[in-house]
Formats: sequence, structure tokens, C-alpha cells
Amino acid sequence: MTKRCLIMAGGTGGHVFPGLAVAHALKAKGWDVHWLGTAERMEAQLVPENGFPIHFIHVKGLRGKGLSARVSGVMALLKGMGEARKLMGQLKPDLVVGFGGYASGPGGVAAWLRGIPLMIHEQNAAAGMTNRMLGKLAKRIMLGFGNARGGFEGAASKCMTVGNPVRKEIVALADKTETHSPLRMLVIGGSLGAKALNEGVPAVCKNLYGLTIRHQAGKGNAESVRAAYASGSVDVQVSDFIADMAAAYAWADCIVCRAGALTVAEVAAAGLPAVFVPLPHAVDDHQTKNARSLVDEGAAVLLPQTELESGLGKVLEGWLRQPQSCLNMGKKARQVAIINATQQVVEQCELLTGEKA
Repeated sequence: MTKRCLIMAGGTGGHVFPGLAVAHALKAKGWDVHWLGTAERMEAQLVPENGFPIHFIHVKGLRGKGLSARVSGVMALLKGMGEARKLMGQLKPDLVVGFGGYASGPGGVAAWLRGIPLMIHEQNAAAGMTNRMLGKLAKRIMLGFGNARGGFEGAASKCMTVGNPVRKEIVALADKTETHSPLRMLVIGGSLGAKALNEGVPAVCKNLYGLTIRHQAGKGNAESVRAAYASGSVDVQVSDFIADMAAAYAWADCIVCRAGALTVAEVAAAGLPAVFVPLPHAVDDHQTKNARSLVDEGAAVLLPQTELESGLGKVLEGWLRQPQSCLNMGKKARQVAIINATQQVVEQCELLTGEKA
């Protein structure tokens, strides 16, 4: 009998892409996979493009300022919960799996009310508010980083560290055996770019000899970033967005980037030495905690945003003088990477529905 799974994920690539990795793996094993999200966010386009039916509910976040925003958020949450509960009555999924995003909260509660097994996956090293709440209702709590366990008080026995699901084309990248000359550096600030990286990296690197750069500037930022590099002599290619990240990782010898959970997982799986510049105002400083998973193993460098311009040049000059140290750090990153996260999540899906992997 075909099993049916409803995946809940949305808002950002950090939630959607791990969900898609699991969705494809479940589909390959014969599952019927549906998706719960919101019509205004990126999942509305990405999920159908990947061949999965998506269902929308009306919901928004609860972190707004002021009483009226909070009341409005609660009302939307209750409405979304009702919509999700009705949908689950129609779909009758065997399992609901939440990866975060606005739809996960009401969807997770609706699954619990319906008596449908709920599993959640927390990507970050600091558990988010929605997942902390759902942890009390879930049968399984999958963790991208082991130190997120502390965020699930009273539910630690349900926690398993499985890593973050990474796209198979990134996991399949070949081991790096040498660096290039000039050294190839990838700069990624996320799909929307990062102002600090767009300004700070050109300031440090535009005249750095022995370096060639590919810089993802974010939508609408490419022209200004090209101008920032133009007064220097470094070889650089700037684009708004890099669609084929696996190819970009394969090209690069090192990377400068934020420390979102998915980015950290992909960088490790690709075997790239990274300079992580965490988003300074991220909720619960989760990006710094994410980066620490590699930094504490000697597999990456951590630079607070305030130290970007003073510290990045020193790191790169060290790698340029000793390319082997750059290569060795990348090898450590790949050793630390959990590359079978998708398979572990799928195995738990099958175990929860009474079907061994």
C-alpha cells in the first residue's frame, strides 16, 4: 500500500531545500508526497517545479512588534490551523514532516489534533520557536546539529542528530586534491545577498594578488558590487544569483559566506574551507552556533561581521602563502560533514509508519 507524506516547509531555502531533498528520496521509494506551504513565499514556485503538489494555508509569523501585530498573527495562526486540519482530513497522510517556516506551526498542531504521526527537523544549532513548540507534540525530532538538543526541554529522548539534508549533486562532488593558481574564492551572501559581504569583500580583496573571485551579490546588487571591485586589479565575476551551486562549489578552492544551516551543511559536504561571517542579528545568534560546528573542529574560520575587513585579508594571505593549509581545512570540513542526512530522515519516516527501511 502506498504511503502518503505531507511535508511542511517554506519561506527560505534553508527550510525548503532540505524538505525537497527528503521529498525526492521518499518519492523514489514509492511514497506519495504532498506539500503544505504559503502562497506568498518561495515554496509556491519551487515545489511545483520539482513535481510535488502543494497546498496553501493562510498564516504569518508571530514575531511582529506591538499588540495589534501579535493579535493579528494569532488570528492567522488559528485560521491556518483550521485550514490545515481540513486538508489533512481530505489527504489522510500517514505521516507529517515539518522543516520549519510559517506553515509548520499550524500544520504540526493540526497533525497532532488529527492523531497523525508528526516528525520535525530542526536545521539550526539553536532551535527555532515553532520547532520548540512542536517538539512536545512530535514523535521524532531530527537535528541538523547536536547542540540544538538543549532547545527541546523535556523532549530530549525523542531527538536524533542526523545532519541537514543536502542536494545529492553536492554530496556527489569529487574530493579536492589540489588548489588552483590563482586561488579561486566563492563569495555567497544568500539568494538576497548580504550588504556586509558586498561591501567588505571588495574592499579587502580588490587588489589582492593571486586571487580570482566569483561573487553572488543578490538580486539587483550585481552592478554596485562590480563597481566596488572596478578600482582594483583582482579578476572577478559578479552575478545576482548562481543557479548551479554544485558547479560553483566544484570550481572554488574556498568560500566566504554567511552561516545559515543549509550553507554550513553544503560547504562541509563540498569539502570547502570557509570563512563564515554570521548574520549578527539572527534570532538567538543561531548562525554563529551553526558555524561553530565546523570551526571547533578546525574545519572553518569564524569572522564576526565587525571584524570582516580587518580579518579577512589575514586569512586569505595565509592561504595564498600556504595553499596546503587551505586544502587541509577543506578536507577536515568534508570529514565532519554528515552526508547521509536525507537517508536517515527517510529511514525514520518509514520506521514511524511501521515500515522498515
